[in-house]
Amino acid sequence: MSIRHAPIILLRNCKSLNPFSLYKITHNIITHNTHIHLPFAIAPIHQSNEPTLVVTLRMLNRLCKSGETKAALLMLKDLEKNDTFKANVTHYNIIINTLCKERRVNEAVEVYGEMMAKGVVPDVWTYNVLIKGLCGLRLLDEGRGLFGEMVEKGVAPNVVTFNILVHSFCKDGKVGEARDWFDLMWEFGCVADVVSYNILVNGYCKVKRVDEALSLFVMMSEKKVVPDIVTYTTLINGLCQVGRVEDALTRFGEIRGCGLVPDVIAYSTLIDFLFKNGKFDEAVALVKTMEEGNVVPNIDLYNILIDGMCKAGKVDVGEDIFRKLPASGLKPGFYTYNILINGYCKNKMITEALSLLKEMCVKRISPTIVTYNTLINGLCHVGRLKDALLLFDDIHKRDLVPTVVTFSTLIDSLFKHEKFDEALGLLRTMEGVGLVPNIVLWNILIDGMCKSGKVDVGHEIFRGLSSRGLRPNIRTYNVMMNGLFKNGKLTDANQLLQEMMIAGCMPDAYTFNIIIQGFLRWNETTMAVQFLRRMLDAGFSADIHTSINLVNLLATKELDSDSKEVLKTFFQHTIDTTVT
Repeated sequence: MSIRHAPIILLRNCKSLNPFSLYKITHNIITHNTHIHLPFAIAPIHQSNEPTLVVTLRMLNRLCKSGETKAALLMLKDLEKNDTFKANVTHYNIIINTLCKERRVNEAVEVYGEMMAKGVVPDVWTYNVLIKGLCGLRLLDEGRGLFGEMVEKGVAPNVVTFNILVHSFCKDGKVGEARDWFDLMWEFGCVADVVSYNILVNGYCKVKRVDEALSLFVMMSEKKVVPDIVTYTTLINGLCQVGRVEDALTRFGEIRGCGLVPDVIAYSTLIDFLFKNGKFDEAVALVKTMEEGNVVPNIDLYNILIDGMCKAGKVDVGEDIFRKLPASGLKPGFYTYNILINGYCKNKMITEALSLLKEMCVKRISPTIVTYNTLINGLCHVGRLKDALLLFDDIHKRDLVPTVVTFSTLIDSLFKHEKFDEALGLLRTMEGVGLVPNIVLWNILIDGMCKSGKVDVGHEIFRGLSSRGLRPNIRTYNVMMNGLFKNGKLTDANQLLQEMMIAGCMPDAYTFNIIIQGFLRWNETTMAVQFLRRMLDAGFSADIHTSINLVNLLATKELDSDSKEVLKTFFQHTIDTTVT
């Protein structure tokens, strides 16, 4: 064995030592030419630059990978003090990279300053790591500034530098600036690669600027950059997000023509979209195509399939997929259980849903607050309020924290069961634990007050929303208007309608139905017919209750010719819609 390579042999034998022991060994290697006493060997270390360089780099890297950044920094300090062997840019890069990965970017910048002070010249790798670290903390201006410093010092950026900047600005939603960085790379002699295009395509798709993403896709062909499966999957997802299913299917069909094979992510993206848009048969057909192509589903795709089947009313199929997961080598977690529990609850199969909760506990899969919210909502919808409240008590036993959704569901159900005091008591409990009601919960409270005959209290809550920093939505206005009409406050209801439109909240089908029924309830036939005309002009349809009231109106009231003409138009429109 050559004495010259003794440090490397030592390194190979040091795997069993802890990082600080390794640091001490390296300290001796750096600072002494004498024997190093180890439990397994005694080897003389002669001064030799090459093996010392290899050992110090490997040891520094090992310390960093072991999470012993403090020991690595101490080792770097030793190297800086040594007169015989000096640290080079690679030593500093290892430390800077580790600090940035640990999000200790300020310390990384300090090390960068120290290396400059020691006369060690940073390379493109140094700058790339620092720029990525700064941008990762959303310090985009600082990242931009370091790029300028890099260029000023004569260090040429590479495609990785620009990819980091393009990705960072896309992630921050600044796609326009990201495009500027993308275009700038050509001025520095860099050629955008497929990763560069994929980053920007994804950036455009995230902000739903899909046409610009497609233009970039065309540009790839012009620049002879071959798209990969990530390019296609990103475009398919972007097209799905804006509802362009035919274009998404077209791009999917192009994948094999380009010599690529659709992966499970590409299939999952499209299958998920098809299910969510009610295209059940198309989704199932695509699943069969995937199976024929021997593409192995992952847990994410199985989750999509279970959810899609449940939402299509085929809960038994969803359950069958769920039960077959272990045979596919997959273990369902809380997310998969939550999907099936939700499917059961939506289909009023509460016994099965509660059984799954017990199964989770037996298998030591911890339920989440979403699990409980789903079950509580399901119980409330089938009228099992008492069981829902028992489940609410169980939340605390499992060290989970109820959310606004938890409280809103129960308060709504308590109001519907005319348990007004209990509902208000639960509201006080919620506020007592520091939860702030959102507009959904205030809508529930306003509706509950109006239905309990306390319309003035509901109106007071409504008027106080702005002071809570909340803005009424269409649901808020409809709930309040319905309460006013039912309690005979027609003038207030009409005034509320004007306020609603001034606020930029336009009436929807529910609004018109509430108004028409409200005026008919109090024999204000002329006003009811007037709003019926406005509803038809706006393209909305009457619900079953409004239609019955209008039939009764036609049968029992003396109407002028204009009113009869409006009703004739309404009934003809209803017949045409039904036939269609």
